[in-house]
Amino acid sequence: MAVWGIAKKGISKLLRARRIKHGKRGATIKSVKPLSGKVPWYVGAGGKDPAKRAATVKTWKRVSTDEAIDKAKKGITEGKKKLKHLEATGWAKELKDYKGKGTGMWHRKQQSD
Repeated sequence: MAVWGIAKKGISKLLRARRIKHGKRGATIKSVKPLSGKVPWYVGAGGKDPAKRAATVKTWKRVSTDEAIDKAKKGITEGKKKLKHLEATGWAKELKDYKGKGTGMWHRKQQSD
């Protein structure tokens, strides 16, 4: 009986994955509410008008995505500056490929006694 239960579970997962792959929704999803979508409490979301609400949610999602991208770019530039500083002070060294070009990977420089 246990073997049959394991096989049945595996087959149902396989069938669900195939159904979702080909664009059919999951069996548990019945509908999506027209006024759904999260926005912060301080953003007016258009009240009960679905069109205004949808526009507000899309706009807010774009804003939050743009902020996340800017934050990631800022982190990358700050990290590069920090690595250059560590290289200049002798604490880090960038690995080079066989042509002598930097690979973008860094390691701690061995201190000589």
